[in-house]
Amino acid sequence: MAELISESDSLIHRITLNRPARRNALTPALARQVAQEIEHIEEAGEARIILLSGAGGHFCPGLDLRWLSSLGDTPGITELQHGLSDFQSAVIAIVRCPLPVIAVVQGTAAGFGFDLALACDMRLAGTSASFTSAFARMGLVPDGGSTFTLPRLVGVGRAMRVLMTDQSLDAAEALSIGLVEEVIPDAELETGVSRITGAMIAAADRSLRAIKRLSRAQEVGALEQALSSEGAAQLQALQSAEFRSRLEAFNARVAGRAGS
Repeated sequence: MAELISESDSLIHRITLNRPARRNALTPALARQVAQEIEHIEEAGEARIILLSGAGGHFCPGLDLRWLSSLGDTPGITELQHGLSDFQSAVIAIVRCPLPVIAVVQGTAAGFGFDLALACDMRLAGTSASFTSAFARMGLVPDGGSTFTLPRLVGVGRAMRVLMTDQSLDAAEALSIGLVEEVIPDAELETGVSRITGAMIAAADRSLRAIKRLSRAQEVGALEQALSSEGAAQLQALQSAEFRSRLEAFNARVAGRAGS
């Protein structure tokens, strides 16, 4: 089964994370595939809007911790750096892409999945959507740019609360603080997405591209610098005893639920 579904519907191209058994948790290979697909869509020159969503009722819970555990108790710095580069490539591709990229979020958007949604130009949420940073809970730090993107969206104080306290936001709360642009009942989500993309398609393609460029050009360099800084801090966190102990506890809880 393909872990990434890429479908074109005239002027709208949809990319769907397709690991429903893992709620679409990301591996480095899948994140790199997202980046490459965005670049391919741009180069093909047919689409005017890109939608990013997840299969099976969830957006993405972030890093697949099973992949991380597979690296052993003391993963090498080179392996971690390569994995981190793959993850961050998806965020960079979204921001650099001249086409509008819209996150369509149902269910869980956590960890790097949360960061991935924040990197998009808009976020449309189903009523089932929930947003959680989750990094600090695991003894980690954000590495997908949310220390940069979240304060710009909701303000510094609210961003600090979400990032530091592991606060989970439901769709209504996310809307109230400006994290998402619209909340739509899950059963009507695709109709709502079509309504919004239809209004965008009615505008001139050059205008859409220019508006994205003008709105985001100044932040591209700053975001890439933030990603570099986050990455350096994350590499330290990933090698810490604190993280290893929290990962072991997480794996034990998962094993306990599987056995019950």
